[in-house]
Amino acid sequence: MRITQLTERGAVVALLKRCLPKSRSAFVLTMMGLLTAGLGLTLWLSTQAIADSYRLETVRAENASLAERVERLQREVTRQESAASLAERARELGMVPSGDPARIIVEPDGETRLFGDPEVVDSSGGGAAQQGGTGG
Repeated sequence: MRITQLTERGAVVALLKRCLPKSRSAFVLTMMGLLTAGLGLTLWLSTQAIADSYRLETVRAENASLAERVERLQREVTRQESAASLAERARELGMVPSGDPARIIVEPDGETRLFGDPEVVDSSGGGAAQQGGTGG
């Protein structure tokens, strides 16, 4: 049993001797190659990180610019949705205020009643609503 263990160990030692470099110079050259490859990989990764940093800064600046533009457009939409702005745009399109329209009420028994007095709106801009009257 002891002989087989020595034989197995001998085989392992022989295998290791065949795989390992024969001299110190080969070992040193292998280590230098590994260190050079590690250094090159480190420099490449560092360069990529710096390039990504510049791209990130560019995207952040563009994002800030777009956020500012969104705010400006939202303010413009809010301003154009105001009642005064809508009235001004309606006047520019030639629209006139309708004044106080008459209302027809239909009773449950089918009879109709007229509430209010219908008024003709002056298209020149001098209608009853613009003169301060509310009509009822």
